[in-house]
This record gives sequence, structure tokens and C-alpha cells, in this order.
Amino acid sequence: MNNDLLSRLAELDAAPRTEPSAADIDREERLLRTVLSDTGRPERSAGAAFRRPLVRRIAFTAVGGALAAGAAVVAVAGGGLFGNGSGPLSSAELATWTSTPHSLNTADGNGSGAEKRCVDLTKGTSGAGASPRISNADIRGSVASMIVTRGGDAAWCLTGSDGSGAMMAVSPVVELPADRIDLDTLGAWGSGSGQVNYALGSVGSDVQEITVRDHGQTVHAMVEEGRWTAWWPKGDPDGMITGTLTLTLKDGSTRTVDGDALMNQ
Repeated sequence: MNNDLLSRLAELDAAPRTEPSAADIDREERLLRTVLSDTGRPERSAGAAFRRPLVRRIAFTAVGGALAAGAAVVAVAGGGLFGNGSGPLSSAELATWTSTPHSLNTADGNGSGAEKRCVDLTKGTSGAGASPRISNADIRGSVASMIVTRGGDAAWCLTGSDGSGAMMAVSPVVELPADRIDLDTLGAWGSGSGQVNYALGSVGSDVQEITVRDHGQTVHAMVEEGRWTAWWPKGDPDGMITGTLTLTLKDGSTRTVDGDALMNQ
């Protein structure tokens, strides 16, 4: 690693004197990716590709603003970012979780509010000049999730009816063989009763449904526009998928993929 890179890393780790703006967070994310790629650490692949889960996790408060820098700047998947027994969603929000998602109706109060919060949180990205496009928008109980794409940048957003939640950058959709899926990123936010697990990636054109079975939970993913997204409470504390994923194809046939195999292929 050269001296210039070390210098930039030192700048990234230094505590900011003021709360970082969305643009600052985006620049730090890109720098962090550069640093990680320079370490030579191996990346795992499944299907077409598997990208290392991103390490920046941004939480936001009930009023929709970013948390103070010291509260949620950088955390690895499965880390105790939100403290013991807490996470990005309240226990009341988590209690409404359903294994099957429903399409998010942005015409009602909850749906339109969720969409606005997620769109607002992506305004500071490098694609901020482009109109936002929403996909994979669903709701489980009172908690909504969606992909917000601006230009070439995409982010996955999770938000409760009280405005709490989390978001992170994700990779573009990858073209895959028709009966395959891949894993873009996965992990866990929070700990204890407030833990939230998530996984998302790309799908081939023949994949109609994906069912994740992990830690006693059965999770029906949202599949749309070549991408799948899923989240569930109290999964593996390290953010891994220890169970299986069942794919249902257009012809009605199914195939089961072991979670560990998907992460390590």
C-alpha cells in the first residue's frame, strides 16, 4: 500500500470536526472501497459474482435525519452498531414483520412517506442529478424497503412507519444465466432482540420466486427487475445465511441452494 493511500486512509479514520454531509459520506464510501481493493483480500463469487458486503451502514432517526457521526459512521456486518439489544427498527416495528412481502402502495400515507424518506436519503449520492427510480418496493407489516437508483448508483433502503431504519449502497444488477441467482451483499444490523438480517443480489430471467430459510425463519424475497431483496429479524448474528434458498422457476420447477455454498462459490 503506497504512502498516498495510507495518508488517505488516515484522513478517513480521523474523527470529523463536524457531522459529515451526504456527499462526504459518499466520498468516504468510495475511498473505503479503494482501500479494501488495495489490500488484496480475496473476493468470493457465486454464479456470476459475489461482492464483499459493504462495511458502511447508515442509520437514520425517526425524523429522517442522519445520526451523529460517532453513532453510525462505519460498522462491519454483524457488529454492535446500535448497542446491546437494539437495532435500526423498534421492537414495535419488528413485531409487525411478515415473511411474505406485499407491494408497497406509494399512494397511501405509509407508502408515500417511506418512498419520500428513502428518496431524500439518496440526494447526496454522485447520481444526485438524475431522477430517482424505485424498484423492489415492498412492505412487511409496517416496515418498507426499496431500491433507489439515481444514474448509475443504487441504494437499498429499509424504513419503519416511525421513520427509523437503515440504508446502504448496492451494486448494479448483474446479468446471470436464466436459472441462477447471485449474492451482492448480506449481513446484520443491531443485536439481540433488535437484530435485523438482510441479503440481496441479482436473479436470472427464469427465477420467479426465492424463499430463504434461516434460523427458523421462512422469508419470501421480493424479486423484481433482475434483483432480489430480503430481510428478517433475529437471523445469524454474524449476518451469514446458514440455511437454504429455494428458487422457483418459470416452468414451476424448483432448485435449492445451500446458503454457505452460495457465499463461497
